[in-house]
Amino acid sequence: MQKKKKKSVVVMGGGTGTYTILSALKKFENLDLRAVVAMSDDGGSSGVLRDELGVLPPGDVRQCLVALSESPDMIRSLMNYRFENGGLKGHSFGNLFLSALEKVSGSFDTALEHVSEIIKIKGEVIPVTFYDVKLEMQLKNGSVLRGEKNITPSEAIQAIGIKKYLIRPEAKISPKAQKAIIEADTIIISPGNLYTSIIPLFLVRGVNEALSYSKARIIFMINLVTKFGQTDNFSIFDFVDEAEKYLGEGIIDTVVFNQTEPSRFLKHRYWFWQKAKPVVYKQKERFVFDGKQFVGSDLVEPEVKRQSKSDSLIKRNLIRHDEEKTGKILKKLIK
Repeated sequence: MQKKKKKSVVVMGGGTGTYTILSALKKFENLDLRAVVAMSDDGGSSGVLRDELGVLPPGDVRQCLVALSESPDMIRSLMNYRFENGGLKGHSFGNLFLSALEKVSGSFDTALEHVSEIIKIKGEVIPVTFYDVKLEMQLKNGSVLRGEKNITPSEAIQAIGIKKYLIRPEAKISPKAQKAIIEADTIIISPGNLYTSIIPLFLVRGVNEALSYSKARIIFMINLVTKFGQTDNFSIFDFVDEAEKYLGEGIIDTVVFNQTEPSRFLKHRYWFWQKAKPVVYKQKERFVFDGKQFVGSDLVEPEVKRQSKSDSLIKRNLIRHDEEKTGKILKKLIK
């Protein structure tokens, strides 16, 4: 009997949203998984390592590696372990490991290959570019937000309006990322911060062209909640429209959105701590609008658990995509 050909699936994004999507898809057979990761992170541990060592940001890449790793739980926990005290406070072991390998090998690409072998990943993690880039957002009042660490906390983006959004220096898509996008059967744009995890991918020269050329089904996963000052009161249609301003009109084929209300407790907590609201569309489960297929489902994780003693639920995302529920609906769409 002829062996079934694997479906080539590319997941684009960065951060916890991409981690969840990759973790869900890793469980399924006959999928050739690739993560194309944004490389503009300059906050937290990644930002310190970039500034002090002159390396590329390892944080989002590390999360994708751990998501795809088939190593024992101890190794995966080690890669995600974050130091809580001393001079290394705030750094994760995986970030330090990747940065050290980059310095030793002289190449982030080579470091990535070695780590992928060591922790035995199922698939491939591909930086969207190897240029040392930073984000720059010019607002309509003349002010400029430079770097993800300044854009992420900004609460005035929608109020003032964006005049121009770009990356500096101008960066070109990596050959591996270009090849992965063009040859994919399905491309999933993962949930994440719209202005610092998703749109930055489309600012890299060559990404939009590769997406336009690709014959893949392009699926856009809508965020579960808004972000204060940036996507206040956004509907699922607003997320799509904003993404396609940078991506290009008509590129997205399918939109996946949450259709169920989170618990009253979670909604209250989210609004109290982050001034954010759930993005919920309950009218129809499936419909076609503006040439796109919209697919709704229950995607919310019932309960978010602490991962360590120092992990404060107050400071973390309380409303997250459920791995099993998300994997189930994506599997149907990929088939």
